[in-house]
Amino acid sequence: MTTTYIEFHGAERPNAVALVNNGREITYAEFSRDIRKFTRALREFGLPCGSVAAVGSSDTYVHWLMLLAFEELGIATVSIGGQVNRSALPLLARVDLVLNEQPLPIGRTKRHHMIAAQWVQDIFALSAENEPIRLRGRPEDPVRILSTSGTTGVTKTLVVSRAAYEVRMRRYGFQYGFTRASRYLLSMGFTVGHAYGCATACVRAGGTTVIETFENGEAFARTLTARGITHITLLPFDLMQKLDNLPRDFRKPSDLTVASFGAPISEELRQRARERLATRFCSDYGSNEGGIICLMEGNGEAGIGTVWPGVEVEVVDERDMPLPPGQAGYIRVKTECMASYLDDDATRRAFRNGWFYPGDIGVLRDSRRLQVIGRADDLLNIGGRKIAPDFVEALVAAQSIAEDVGVCSVPNVDGIEEVAVAVSGPRGSAQEILERITYGFRGIAIGRFHILRLDRIPRNANGKIERRLLKEAAVRSIHAR
Repeated sequence: MTTTYIEFHGAERPNAVALVNNGREITYAEFSRDIRKFTRALREFGLPCGSVAAVGSSDTYVHWLMLLAFEELGIATVSIGGQVNRSALPLLARVDLVLNEQPLPIGRTKRHHMIAAQWVQDIFALSAENEPIRLRGRPEDPVRILSTSGTTGVTKTLVVSRAAYEVRMRRYGFQYGFTRASRYLLSMGFTVGHAYGCATACVRAGGTTVIETFENGEAFARTLTARGITHITLLPFDLMQKLDNLPRDFRKPSDLTVASFGAPISEELRQRARERLATRFCSDYGSNEGGIICLMEGNGEAGIGTVWPGVEVEVVDERDMPLPPGQAGYIRVKTECMASYLDDDATRRAFRNGWFYPGDIGVLRDSRRLQVIGRADDLLNIGGRKIAPDFVEALVAAQSIAEDVGVCSVPNVDGIEEVAVAVSGPRGSAQEILERITYGFRGIAIGRFHILRLDRIPRNANGKIERRLLKEAAVRSIHAR
């Protein structure tokens, strides 16, 4: 339980800095006291143990205090953004209490409370009750609710039990090597489970989480240097943008772990990150449903990672029969920290006989080495050859012809699939882009391909390309010619 770790650090090292919240240092003693204040205030809502509360606050520290206070009260939480979109309303209708800063549609929630500035100030003004922090609830009780859409665009809601949550926190701590000397820069909100997991693992280890906004590459570089950042998590697209906008005179930190997740990383981007930013660069393959599955530190083998202890991976055929090493098939996994969907139909489709099927194609190189090829429903079928779109995207991205690139297939007038390359923020004339993409495709049988310009490549909150939306945009663009 995270509050017990913070209580421990607050007693042993009261003046150690737990957070830097937009320039303000907050010690572990202060963090522990503020958790008690919010626990006292949120207890007044009278929610029984096992309830679910949704929290949305633009102040990350306040948001975190509420999550930890509810955890202390045995109440599961889901983090929502400042702007509540329509896709979140079905979930909010199911929770027992919504706390956020905006009005919500009448009749869409069981109970709603506005997070007003005065209400928050009144909580901070409370006295911190000197009662011991106690672990409440059972291992199987829910502690976090996660929303995921993957590449499908259809929101799915998952429940993470207390036991699974503890396993996930230990993995974050071990994978990224958080210690008391760590300073983790929070680069995304708590609606992203990976970000919340890393921030939590950092304070559990007694390190410092830094919450700071930066509008451009120079501000980002200053933050890394001024705050002595040792760890940061960046989505692949964010990583690319940060590297593109680093000042020319930026000096690479002496100790910085850069972690990435959510989408495949090209070897070219991985190498750029090592050269300009990271002393250690790692990405992982995982899911909200199963947690971290394998670690990809990068050793010249694109897309190959080492399967975590406590994780079982099999590659199977269409009949769910395990395939031998070296043969491509459908990935299925078992982990110690599996989540379950609120929707029973979604659970039946994705979980079978204790295995989770993430919908990816892969190859087991040996019992602990897994190569992820791509999404089963995303693979390009070009002339009977199955090609992962991210492999093609990496070839295009290496030519530096655009700020962002997305690849899909579209049927021609004869119904035959052809490659469509979408670019946003193009660099160069149409002819230059054509020549450089053609050069990038040398040596592989792509056949005829189309180039289209989009204002933006559709991506979800984790940075993954939403292939369905990309394909719809490609079809509209090509047919309009």
